[in-house]
Amino acid sequence: PAPPPGRAPALARRPPQGKPPAAMSRPSSAGYDLAESDTDVQHAGAAVVHQGRGRVRSVAGGLTAMCAAAVVGTAVFKSYAGGPVRSWRGVPLSLEETELHAAIAERARARSSTTSNSLLRLDQSLDSKGSSLCPGWTIRDCERKKFPLPYLPGEYPTEYTYNGSFPAGFIWGMGTAAYQVEGSYKKDGRGASIWDTFSGANTVGMPGNNCSYCCQTAPCPVNAAMADKGATGNVACDHYNMWKTDIALMKSMGLKYYRFSIAWPRLIPTGNISDGVNQAGVDFYNNLINALLAAGIRPFVTLYHWDLPQGLLDPPSKQGWWSRDADGKPDGKIIPPWLDYATVCFEKFGDRVKDWVTFNEPWTFIYLGSGYGKAPSIPEFNDMDVDIWIGAHNVLNAHGAAVDVYRRKFQPTQGGNISITVNSDWREPKFDTMEDIAAADRAQIVRLGWFAEPIFGETGDYPPELRILLGNKLPNFTAHEKQLLKGSSDFFGLNHYGGAWVTFDPTTPGKDFLFGKVSEEGFRPAESVWLFSCPWGFRKILNWVKNRYNNPPTIVTENGWSWPADTPDEGAADSSRLMYYANYTSEMLKAIVEDGVNVTGYFAWSVMDNYEWEQGYKQRFGVVYNDYQLGPDPNGPLPLTPQPTEGQQWRRRKDSSCWLEALFRSNALADPHNASLRCTCHAVFEGEFRDANGCPRTISLNGWSVTMSGKDASAARGKSNATVCDTPWSQNATGFVSGGSIVMDFSAVGGPERLGGFWDASVPEGA
Repeated sequence: PAPPPGRAPALARRPPQGKPPAAMSRPSSAGYDLAESDTDVQHAGAAVVHQGRGRVRSVAGGLTAMCAAAVVGTAVFKSYAGGPVRSWRGVPLSLEETELHAAIAERARARSSTTSNSLLRLDQSLDSKGSSLCPGWTIRDCERKKFPLPYLPGEYPTEYTYNGSFPAGFIWGMGTAAYQVEGSYKKDGRGASIWDTFSGANTVGMPGNNCSYCCQTAPCPVNAAMADKGATGNVACDHYNMWKTDIALMKSMGLKYYRFSIAWPRLIPTGNISDGVNQAGVDFYNNLINALLAAGIRPFVTLYHWDLPQGLLDPPSKQGWWSRDADGKPDGKIIPPWLDYATVCFEKFGDRVKDWVTFNEPWTFIYLGSGYGKAPSIPEFNDMDVDIWIGAHNVLNAHGAAVDVYRRKFQPTQGGNISITVNSDWREPKFDTMEDIAAADRAQIVRLGWFAEPIFGETGDYPPELRILLGNKLPNFTAHEKQLLKGSSDFFGLNHYGGAWVTFDPTTPGKDFLFGKVSEEGFRPAESVWLFSCPWGFRKILNWVKNRYNNPPTIVTENGWSWPADTPDEGAADSSRLMYYANYTSEMLKAIVEDGVNVTGYFAWSVMDNYEWEQGYKQRFGVVYNDYQLGPDPNGPLPLTPQPTEGQQWRRRKDSSCWLEALFRSNALADPHNASLRCTCHAVFEGEFRDANGCPRTISLNGWSVTMSGKDASAARGKSNATVCDTPWSQNATGFVSGGSIVMDFSAVGGPERLGGFWDASVPEGA
């Protein structure tokens, strides 16, 4: 399927008719145009370096200008200085890119004639952030870096294989998060969260809504960083009311693990246990966990997925994750209420929950929550030169403290696992140069390593490269904190979505000290502006984790693709998402089998379309289409703006969910082009069925409309005590179908007014 209009990569043009580059061949059955394929990764404007495989180094290892005279398609590549440099499709590079290439080449030529002594002098004249060419490292260390494997420049896969089995016991699951799906934001004593305040929900009178910037009169204001103004999590997917239907859906999909988060403000409304634990919240999660286990689905629970109780954020007195002392150093004041909350979860649910995640993506809720589109994004904590490092430090110490409590008090008897989930996309060196190779490594260190290194590294401290880059901006851990952090995870939780190129940019360090320019030309875009498909980058980041952290057991806790749909039929035909999952899981299997990466599990994101944070309901990540039944929300900031409503929503499986079901049930890759692995159409519901007592139900279809007749058992029984179905219904039940979903109204025959069900192809005929 083609990307939406206007989304084609700017430099990704088709080669001349009849002259496809040999290196870009792909199976015709893929059904993708060359410039739109998931595997179209030969980036315009960068392949010039990647074609030059013969690199000459001086005795001291200085990189010379790389020359290439390779013909690809109709383009001839020359050295950097031979300009004008052209892309692999023969498209001239921009003036800015050409000048950058020339500058790099000049440095390379200069380095090629240096001696060991001159390199030593360079090393001795570094600035505080390391080498000016490789911030974070010395020149000597930088030149030892190798291009990230397993794919060398220009050797990226152009097609993927879909065969092979995963290791026995491999974990397959899907995930959601409380604020994105639950809704019922005021129901049963739930307290206000920072996302309620951020999105403009009516929080007047809610527990915890007493901060200096909290809303006191509805309609409530919307934070300027909110992209889809008017969208809130007030109703979301109505999961709080539809959880039984959703578990039936998961069971029909063959799901074995369900990752969800507990809403801190639903369990402890103000965030402070002294104000009480909300029993209704405890009951909800107990019922959910018990029903999941009864359905054969193992709960995989996240303690914190961004919905901080508003009662813990009221600067300057309550600073949440950004808490600091009078000297501006992180003081961890939030850790005691955090440990109270975590302890309640372990006590109430730990006898059945055996897999815990403390925090989901701390990079996202700290870095982006400081003014880049995530809650809270308030002025007090939007100084990214200071606040992100303080917030991250407190979160890491909170993680270490929670794991310590779990391991000392609960793990010996409950026998579960606990970890943290970190996130990063892959950044591939745009050019095969020392500077770009370092930039790609630095991209992982300043994002993933920032949070992973203190836990999975050797010292319990931040990456040494990060300390070189930040100097005294980076807080210090005490010896005790290091002891708690080091090894404080039973597996490596990784959220990963896409990839892009990165090239060294000495003029723009960025707030995260990347010193790199990111570009996505040649990669296929998703609906989300930040997401570009790069399956081979998934394999590379798994190898990066293996090599950096001694190959820990790794669970991919999120991986997914957004794609637009306005109707259930459009949503169900999600071949773009299906191919994404097929290609990414193919590369994951290669990482396991060929590279020896210790991947033990994988969670697709997400079970269903849901509230996509500041983007509201405009983007769909689900493998199930959610019909939100849009209508007015009197508790929203813009009451007349259509928002999800309660009581009428329904779900329909997308084709990607049926392909994933085949993967889950067989523990083996499946051909994504196999039409039999697409989801069923609604015609399967036509005919006669039997209920649990063996009584007949006859379904007749008229388009999407359904009528159902039936007979029930009378009180009389035969000598064999068998059920006798001898009482016809006085009226028919009615409803509708869509794909493999059916929604019925049984009120005319004494049943529920609204009951949803799903076709389960795994159930034997007649069962």
